[in-house]
Amino acid sequence: MRRLLPLLLLCVSASACASTPIYRQFKDWVVACDNTAGCEARGANGISPLMLRLIAEAGPAGALSLTLESGVPIDVSTLRVDGRPLALDAHHWTLSPEQDGMQTLDSQNPDHVRILLKTLRNGHELSFGDGERQRGVPLDGLSASLLLIDETQGRLGNVTALLRGGRKPASQVPAAPALPPAVKPAPPLPPLDDDTRERLIGAVRQAQSALLEKEECYRPAEDDPADNNFDTAVALTPREALVLIECWRGAYQSSHLAFRTPMAHPADARRLVLAMPMAPSPDNGGQVAWDAFTNAGYNNDDSVLYHMAKGRGMADCGESASWVFDGHDFRLIEWHYLGACRGGDPGDWPALWRSAGSP
Repeated sequence: MRRLLPLLLLCVSASACASTPIYRQFKDWVVACDNTAGCEARGANGISPLMLRLIAEAGPAGALSLTLESGVPIDVSTLRVDGRPLALDAHHWTLSPEQDGMQTLDSQNPDHVRILLKTLRNGHELSFGDGERQRGVPLDGLSASLLLIDETQGRLGNVTALLRGGRKPASQVPAAPALPPAVKPAPPLPPLDDDTRERLIGAVRQAQSALLEKEECYRPAEDDPADNNFDTAVALTPREALVLIECWRGAYQSSHLAFRTPMAHPADARRLVLAMPMAPSPDNGGQVAWDAFTNAGYNNDDSVLYHMAKGRGMADCGESASWVFDGHDFRLIEWHYLGACRGGDPGDWPALWRSAGSP
C-alpha cells in the first residue's frame, strides 16, 4: 500500500459526495470516521476485556451513544473518575444482564452522553470496583478524539459539539453524506478448469518473475510436493481472469499479489492496485492504496473480491475489505480497520467505508 491518493472528497454521483475516511490514534484512544462522516472512538486498557466505545453519527440529529463494555461485572456504585465518585442518572443509563461473560453500561441519550463526556474528557481514568477487582479505562486521548469528531462532522461552535461547543444551532450542522449506491456485479461465470488455471498461473509467474523477486515473494520448494502454494485464478469476464499469486506466508495468514490477466495473452497481466480512500497520515504511514491482499479470494457467485488481514492471531486488530467487480472495475463496498491491538472481540474493527447493501 504505497500510492498517494490526495483526495478530500470522493464523489460517487452528482448528488452525493462521500467523506474521506479518517483514522487516528491519540494516546490510549483511536477514532475512526467513515465515508458518511459517522465516527467511532474507543478507549481500552489492553489487559482485561474493558472498553469505552463512543459512536457518533453525522448530521444535525445524528445518533450518539456511549457504552462501557466489560468482561467482568460492572459495579455501577463504585464508578469513579480519577478516584472521584461518578453518579449517573439511572433513567438514562442501562446496565445489561451478563451474557457470555460480558456486561455493558450504555446510554443513547445524546444530552446525557454529552454531560458524561464533559467529566470524562478532563480525567485520566474511568474505573469501577475495589482492590484487586478494580478495573479502569484510560481517558488520555479522549479529548483529542472528540475534537476530531467535531471537526469531521462540522460541529465546532455548535450546541451539538462533543468538545468545542458554542451557540450555533443544530440546524447548521452539515447533513451526513449519503451511502454510495449498491454496485451491480458482473454476471457469474463458471469456474476455470484445472488446465486453464494452471496455464494462467504459470504464465503470470514467469512474466512477473522480476516483480516477485523484488517483493521477496514466497517460492514453493520444487522438490517438495507437500509444499503447496496458494496461487489461484478465477474468471472475471469471458476474456479476462484474476490471478492471485501467493507472496508472503505467515503463521496464520498469507498475502497475495493480484493480476488482471488476459486469457489469450497471460504474459500481458497487469498488477491490481486499488485506491484506498484515505488521506495519508502518521497512522497509515502514507499508505493509501492496496497493492497486496491477505487471506484473499474471489467469489464467482457475487463477483466479490475480499481481503482480511489480522494484526495478530487473536484478530483483536486488523483490516478487512470487499470489492464488487462490475464488469470493468473493482468497486469498494466495505472496509473495516483497527490498528491498535489491545484486546476485544475478533474482527470487531471500526468501519471506514460502507455502501448500500453492505453489512
